[in-house]
Amino acid sequence: MLDANLKIIAELKDFITMVGSDREVLNKFCTSESDFTRIRKLPFDKLVLLIAKLCKKTLSIELEGFFKEIGAWDSCSVSAFTQQRLKLEPTFFAWWNFVLWNSFYNYYGDAVKRWKGYRIIAADGSSISLINNPALSKHFGGQSNQQSNFVLARTFYYYDVLNELVLLAQIKPYRTSELSIAYASVDLLAEDTVTVYDRCFGNYKMAALHLWQEKERKFIIRAQEKENIIKAFILISFIITIFIFFYKL
Repeated sequence: MLDANLKIIAELKDFITMVGSDREVLNKFCTSESDFTRIRKLPFDKLVLLIAKLCKKTLSIELEGFFKEIGAWDSCSVSAFTQQRLKLEPTFFAWWNFVLWNSFYNYYGDAVKRWKGYRIIAADGSSISLINNPALSKHFGGQSNQQSNFVLARTFYYYDVLNELVLLAQIKPYRTSELSIAYASVDLLAEDTVTVYDRCFGNYKMAALHLWQEKERKFIIRAQEKENIIKAFILISFIITIFIFFYKL
């Protein structure tokens, strides 16, 4: 699979190059049309690579190490990095991730792990803590108690569990419900998927959104026996089982 991995990396690099070389495309990922027009120590392509490194040390150390890795004799300041980062819209990484998993399925071909021909997609939501500053607090909201305020966000994911790929990652204001995000995301599911949901997603609307697609999307939703929809399912299954039993007699 080394050859496939190299091709995937090449696709990711080509996407960065394509975006950076086409001003019209780059503008779609910038907060202003004047962004990334001047020659800086941290232009568009290097900024993307630095962010993708998922920095774990202090930012000043990460910046110094990054510029050494790329063979630059001088680093940039933390302030300069922060200013450059503000110019890049987060939607770029959503599209870059699309290139990643689309290339994976393309180049791995028959080696893609499936269950009875289907990709198994786990769907779930969660909440994450964010830095407590006025801008994030205003947009995402959160919770508070007598001592302090907490900035939180709502997240939702589609995850290919057999191939360990995040296909979709969304972040919304904290008061956004997981259900509303899930409802709006069903259209993004491919025909060759089986999506697995937790019991909080178990309702008629979720089932209908999967079944009413031009070609229905397969799904599994965990549920409790006390729910009316499950009671009806169990009753009908029991009646059908009894009918088959006596029919065979």
